[in-house]
Amino acid sequence: MLLNHCRLYAPLSGGFAGEDCCVELDGGKITAVGPARPDTAEAFDCGGQTLLPGLIDLHTHITFLRNVGVAQAHDPMQLVVEAAAQADRYLRHGFTTIRDCGSIRRSANYVRQLIDRGLMAGPDILACGQTLMPSVTASTGVGDITHYCDGAEEFRKAVREEVAAQADFIKIYASGSAFSPTGVPKHPIMTFDEIKTAVDTARANGIYVAAHCHADSAIRDCVQAGVRTIEHATYLSEATTDLLLASEDSYLVPTLAAMYVSQTDPQERSFWLSRLTPMLEDCAKAIGYAYRTGALIGFGTDSAPMSPQYDTGVEFRFRREYCGMENMDILLQATKNSAQIAGLSDVGEIKPGMKADLILVDGDPVAELSAMYVPPVQVWKNGIARK
Repeated sequence: MLLNHCRLYAPLSGGFAGEDCCVELDGGKITAVGPARPDTAEAFDCGGQTLLPGLIDLHTHITFLRNVGVAQAHDPMQLVVEAAAQADRYLRHGFTTIRDCGSIRRSANYVRQLIDRGLMAGPDILACGQTLMPSVTASTGVGDITHYCDGAEEFRKAVREEVAAQADFIKIYASGSAFSPTGVPKHPIMTFDEIKTAVDTARANGIYVAAHCHADSAIRDCVQAGVRTIEHATYLSEATTDLLLASEDSYLVPTLAAMYVSQTDPQERSFWLSRLTPMLEDCAKAIGYAYRTGALIGFGTDSAPMSPQYDTGVEFRFRREYCGMENMDILLQATKNSAQIAGLSDVGEIKPGMKADLILVDGDPVAELSAMYVPPVQVWKNGIARK
């Protein structure tokens, strides 16, 4: 199959670029990239639109967000049905790979198996199972996605239990939560020993740790303990950023879209605006510094389909408007960078040998990022058209 007459960008296409290009697919893989070819009956005419690697969301939840699966939390079969339906919706928005950072009753683990076995359509899923949290978070309202632990040995055991449940990585909660109205994001809630034990136990089983982290002191502990991905990083200081840059294997996954406020109830909207807007501004300043100093930054949203964040491309927009990032760099974060951070070698670029996970975008997003604020024109997963 040929995807003909498409625009390609060199940083995302193995160095090849042009306004009238062709990408050849075979067996779910990309086999060739080059200039446009003569049209054939098998060719798909891209009409000069932009072809990008499939997008990667390194921080989402296929259940829990948008209340997906909440009502079915105590009905495992119906919960998987709801989770499967939500998983498929990611493809509509161009996300062909997602990392689920905590799902109700480990539902993402089971949906991942359904997709991997070819029983349903959906993105590739990296799943942590349940999130490991100290009991101080017990009143935050995230109990259905939580594995509560206190003390290093409880975290060691919990990591092993998530590994037994086929986790791809481990997610810990190292600081207070913004989601809970009573949470204190600037408070660290895990000890260094607890974090280090989780990291060491995960590594012994061939996987890594991602850490929910708003507080700077918690971020610093996580970097020093060897946590691979720092999620949110809201109050990251310049000194801790410099420490992260000097580390060998710690990366940032900011989620600015999670601080977008859309509630229509005036009282509720007022509360969340007063709580989240200052966090957004602090996070933008912190991530902007990290970006300018060369940190490798991944793309996460802490949002999900059926939300305004997904429907209007808020994460793309906020990174440009609040952090001053260049359009190409944001595209790299949502593709190639995130693949590298997640340890994925076969997605994130358009070049021979890579999986044929691709999206066709109406417009030129390097010239005008608003092309990413709407769902793509077409999505291919393993070379098969989604719609």
